[in-house]
Amino acid sequence: MIALDLSMPEMDGYQAMTWLAKQGCKAHILIVSAHELARLEEAEAAGGSLGLNMAGVFQKSQSLEKLRDVFREIYDTAGVLSIQDISNALSNREFRLVYQPQVDLKSGSITGFEALARWDHPRRGSIPPSIFIPMMEANEIMSEFTCRILEMALSDMREWNGAMDGKVAVNVSAAIYGTTGIDEMVRAQCIEKDIDIRRITIEITETAAMTEAGQVGDYLKRLNELGAQISIDDFGTGYSSLVKLHQLPFSELKIDGSLILDCASDPRNSILVRAMIDLAHNLNKKVVAEGVETLATFEWLRECGCDVAQGYFIGRPMPPSDVIPWLRQQETRTGSL
Repeated sequence: MIALDLSMPEMDGYQAMTWLAKQGCKAHILIVSAHELARLEEAEAAGGSLGLNMAGVFQKSQSLEKLRDVFREIYDTAGVLSIQDISNALSNREFRLVYQPQVDLKSGSITGFEALARWDHPRRGSIPPSIFIPMMEANEIMSEFTCRILEMALSDMREWNGAMDGKVAVNVSAAIYGTTGIDEMVRAQCIEKDIDIRRITIEITETAAMTEAGQVGDYLKRLNELGAQISIDDFGTGYSSLVKLHQLPFSELKIDGSLILDCASDPRNSILVRAMIDLAHNLNKKVVAEGVETLATFEWLRECGCDVAQGYFIGRPMPPSDVIPWLRQQETRTGSL
């Protein structure tokens, strides 16, 4: 973002805008000057005619609070997020969880849910995890976020009061393994919320598990010894070493939805998915298929011996208050799956 005064000693604002336009400048440009508002607006229009990305005008006589509002409006319009936005979101409890069900392919019964984080920004609406998770990982705020998400998931499990006695899977970024004892975090919160740790599944992506296998493996081993389940998430999108994979104390492989989507109709994907299912079973591990959206895919996975399915065909992510009513509605449906 460029703040540009119309009155500058060597190059006035109009000359500066002409030069910036010739350079192909894509930054947001804010006109800041002590001149009357009409002249500032003329300059803004002139910049726009040059093809520049004009962000507005600001008279120097206005307050700093007004300037902050201008910057905030620019950031909101541009979709720019700061780590302070995320920190504020944590403090203001703007993050929430939704739960997507998982079903046993053999019996048709619900085995548990995956907890998925959502951010409802007060001005920008819903912001996807693909935007805020990388920012957290890059700014060492991931540990606080993980602790909050785990606390929310365990609180929901306690609120369900035994009406949902299956497992809940929580995604954990590899970024926190080097900065905090995730094993102690999980153990302590399970004790505090009076939740059996054996009902918790910790999901870590295949890429993270392979890249940080040594350090991550130590924490995963301790979690496994405490009784938590370990899932290798997004399997099929990374480059696994079978030696490293075998050394990790995981209990299930979760095949990425991009492979599951067309596995019943695409011969290449079907071969890959069958091979992954066989690999996991040969290692005495369960297989979870995510991204199951049709009955045809569901039935194909069942024929292949896959253990658990997750996706829109079974159920969409839902708020915690909908979990128990949804389970009651499924009591008749699951028997026909």
